[in-house]
Amino acid sequence: MNGPMSRPNNAAAIRGLLLVVVAVAVGIYLLRGTDTPTLDAAATPTPTTAESSQNEPTVGQEDTNDATGATLPGITVATSAPESGASTDDSDAGTMVGFEGRPNEEVSVQVANSTTVRGAAGRTTDILKTKGFITKTPINMKGTALDRTRVHYLPGSIIEAGNIAILLGLDDKNDVYKMPTDLSAYPQVEEPHILIALGIDKASAE
Repeated sequence: MNGPMSRPNNAAAIRGLLLVVVAVAVGIYLLRGTDTPTLDAAATPTPTTAESSQNEPTVGQEDTNDATGATLPGITVATSAPESGASTDDSDAGTMVGFEGRPNEEVSVQVANSTTVRGAAGRTTDILKTKGFITKTPINMKGTALDRTRVHYLPGSIIEAGNIAILLGLDDKNDVYKMPTDLSAYPQVEEPHILIALGIDKASAE
């Protein structure tokens, strides 16, 4: 059993075993290099951040839009809040563009002549009467004559005062004033909606 013929057989068996081991090792290496992904070859995912669409309201924005204004078919509600500290004057109510004021038949007017031109207040009163206004008795104004006619109005009659100023050829912005609190210069005033203090400009034009 241990003769010279047995050594070649043992050596051949050992070589065959070594070849098998080498073949298996090479096969494993090749399989790992081709089929099995490694950490270095793996694609690193790029993190993405969610961006809100410009057309979509963010949290809290929707409530703000609802609170400040809305738009309905044919109706637009202003979304801007009034400025802080802005005061409202009820005496000028109705001054918005598009309002025409009350009919002339519902507005009383009285003319006070501040000049020495005789009959000027009466002639202006006749003009207003032909336009349908409720005219009070013409009176004289005490004090210094006015260079330019003034149209005074009671609270709520600013539009009518502006219309009368235009009718008389005056400036409806610069020649229209609130009714004076002190009416001592008009001793016979009858509390009209509109009081015209006739100045030299219109009295002389009569």
